[in-house]
Amino acid sequence: NRLSERTFQGLTPGHSSFVLSPDEALKIIRLDPTSSQVIHPYLIGRDVLNVPKGKPSRYIIDLNSYNIIEAQNFKAAYEHIRLYVLPERQLKAKSESEANKDSLAIKPNAQVNKNHQSFLENWWKHSFTRTKMSALIKNMSRYIVCSRVTKRPVFEFVYSSIRPGDALQVFTFDDDYNFGILQSNPHWLWFVEKASTLKSDYRYTSNTVFDTFPWPQSPMLEQVKAVADAARTLHEFRRERMAKSDRLTLREMYRTLELPGKNPLKELHAALDKAVMAAYGFDEKGDVLAQLLALNTVVAERIETGEPVTAPGIPAGYPNPAELVSDGCITPPELI
Repeated sequence: NRLSERTFQGLTPGHSSFVLSPDEALKIIRLDPTSSQVIHPYLIGRDVLNVPKGKPSRYIIDLNSYNIIEAQNFKAAYEHIRLYVLPERQLKAKSESEANKDSLAIKPNAQVNKNHQSFLENWWKHSFTRTKMSALIKNMSRYIVCSRVTKRPVFEFVYSSIRPGDALQVFTFDDDYNFGILQSNPHWLWFVEKASTLKSDYRYTSNTVFDTFPWPQSPMLEQVKAVADAARTLHEFRRERMAKSDRLTLREMYRTLELPGKNPLKELHAALDKAVMAAYGFDEKGDVLAQLLALNTVVAERIETGEPVTAPGIPAGYPNPAELVSDGCITPPELI
């Protein structure tokens, strides 16, 4: 799906030994400095929401871009995977094959599982490599994430060298305008309406949430900039507050929205929502979800008849897209 190419589930390593503590990562790099090229900070949803400044707490070996001969160039990282990942993948593939033989003996046309055999074919790589996502974010200064399972999605920019885990939903945008649309109340309402559920939380899914969510179709240039400015102000406020504290987290900050009283974060969200509603041309006093559903129908009809629509991204014709891109994001931790 064309729209889903802008959002992805993060990496699924498939084995715990791909993931390293800071001490383990440092040990491998000291043994073989070349391996530093394939060892990256590894970000999970808990880090984004529950760790001050959102810093990744672990690292990951990522050999997904290399065949087995090329992977050997990163000697210590490759050897770590050969020692700790390969034996278990061999064992699981063997067990899977034996189970399949038993199933086929009972029922010759039975459906069988070949996942572990597939993982063994590329045992030095993650189970699900998300190669398109990695290729896209590699060429970006930053990208956007949110936790895939959450009551309220809180979006954050992440530096491109950081690898996202599969508990994160990744959005390949680096600009404040698209961040603002994603972090707005209209998108949240759509998320609650269209998401699947996991216990009491909602799960962000690209096909039901992102692919069906209509972006503003005819925003004026000044409206695009107003959304970007409001989003940047909100994001900078959050980052500045966390930079001043070694304890404050995004989760703690957002829990204050549930409390009564004046709140600068609440005011900044209100300003963003006002700018986003104007970009949509929606009636602020009307039912937001009903207006989104109506726009969704219009966009779907235009696509069906081959008419042009405004897809996610900076609207075509915006004269200076670079002015919509600031530089704040979660940055890699220091590996001393």
